[in-house]
Amino acid sequence: MIMLKLKKSAYPRFILMPAMLIALLMMMLLSVAIAPQSVSAHASLVQAVPEEGAKLESSPPQVTVTFNEPLDAGLFYIKVFNHDGEEITKSKAYLNKTQTGLELDLPKLSEGVYLVSYHVISADGHPVGGSYPITIGNPPQEDTLDLPTAHASHDHGGGPLTTKELLQYASRGLWYLMILALTGWVIWLRLPGVSSLETRETLSAWTLNLQRAQLVALLFLIFTHVEDLLGGGGTEELWQLFTATNIGISWVLLLVLSFLGFALAGRWKWFDVIWPISLLVVKSFSGHAASFSPLWATIGLDFIHLVGAALWVGGLILLYVKWRQKDTAFSTYMQKFSNMALISILVLTLSGVASVLLFLPNLRYLLYSTWGILMLVKVGAVVLVMILGLVIRLYMRQKKAERSFIWVRLDLTLMVVIVLLVGIITYLAPIPVNEPLQWHQMGEKVHVSADITPKIQGTNNFVAKVFLPEKSGKPKQVLMILHYTDDAEIAPISVPLALYEDKTQEESYGFAKFSYKAVGAYLPFRGNWDLEMRVMDPDDNETVYHKTFIVY
Repeated sequence: MIMLKLKKSAYPRFILMPAMLIALLMMMLLSVAIAPQSVSAHASLVQAVPEEGAKLESSPPQVTVTFNEPLDAGLFYIKVFNHDGEEITKSKAYLNKTQTGLELDLPKLSEGVYLVSYHVISADGHPVGGSYPITIGNPPQEDTLDLPTAHASHDHGGGPLTTKELLQYASRGLWYLMILALTGWVIWLRLPGVSSLETRETLSAWTLNLQRAQLVALLFLIFTHVEDLLGGGGTEELWQLFTATNIGISWVLLLVLSFLGFALAGRWKWFDVIWPISLLVVKSFSGHAASFSPLWATIGLDFIHLVGAALWVGGLILLYVKWRQKDTAFSTYMQKFSNMALISILVLTLSGVASVLLFLPNLRYLLYSTWGILMLVKVGAVVLVMILGLVIRLYMRQKKAERSFIWVRLDLTLMVVIVLLVGIITYLAPIPVNEPLQWHQMGEKVHVSADITPKIQGTNNFVAKVFLPEKSGKPKQVLMILHYTDDAEIAPISVPLALYEDKTQEESYGFAKFSYKAVGAYLPFRGNWDLEMRVMDPDDNETVYHKTFIVY
């Protein structure tokens, strides 16, 4: 960011809009501390009934899948296939009352192996889906599923990247760069004292090429994402995608605004202000901001962040173009841009910090996910930009604006890197998915295992298994104790385990197995937990094991 000493004469009109944005930001920052927070993004499955791999004695009345956040009501499905790959019902799934899950009523099913496949779109516009088998009765051994997975899970953040995912990340980064470049460029050309009618006409080819590049990038974005959003539903669901889902409607609006710009951009000053602002408004209603609350704050902060970024990106590109064209007003414009750049960095910093505070329960979460790590990388890049700004300021004070341009080019390079990085970050979940806890600890005389599903804040299933030497007998006592390590004042929580008949076949290591279970809301808080298993054998020998985990 180019940061130069502001002159008092540059304050009026030129920085009016950024100053208003900063005032609004301060109000939003104040509300962040008292606003109720939602800490979910990218809907993730927390419960499926019947659960994955379930073996049922009789046909279930329905299939339900529940997620950790409200879903887009425009496009979703649950499909159940038999071992021949045929759908067993034409009934449609419907949303539950809280709009956090789907339910599908089933006809009476005969014995067999079935595949449950689901697809939803989360509030931030990301597809989430998966498939899993269930078994009813005791079908013949040869009655197995010979089906490809109907829909793979979309978690965006784990495992090796496929070619499709690389194209998706590239398309998002490219479009993010082009939407900021175009909107910032158009606004800059209409700012007081920046360009005349003659200058705008001279730069009209650049404006047109930026419009074309933005439209191509948008079409590339849509092309690389539309298949996943349909979830294998086929072209018949295209209309539903573009007319009933938030992400589809935003794409349509962006396309309409893009084509409108080709016809009207540059004709009237009011249009050249309203049009780019409208593009940024539509952009702010999709992405992570749409899946957190309060929406007025998250979407408002995202819009302000976009305006600040657009003024920096568009202004920096205009600076580069003026330098290439050897514009006689280069030094004057450079001074104006550096004044705006100082305001932009304040806007970007304040809005970015406020958004992170709304997205995450605490700043430690930056270390838990790819999203957080890339955000820290972005912060490092911004710090480098600030250092470049200081270097350029020294040149400006010495009235050597032309000589400083090598540093401006570095600034431009860092800008492209940061914007592409942000484009990638927008496709990652700020908060990791709460995967079920599956833990096994082997000891010399006592083995234990513990499963917590779905391992979320709320009601969970707890299963504990103890393995003792076959001739030692039944354990005298088995305790499962949960310690909330983020607050020492919270007393340990004892999970009331009850012995049950466990019919699952698993390796017993030559030991006798004793299984216990409990159901309840014994994980009331998000954060760091320590699971303590205490086993007392018939001879009063006690073995203690610990397992740490996080509820995100």
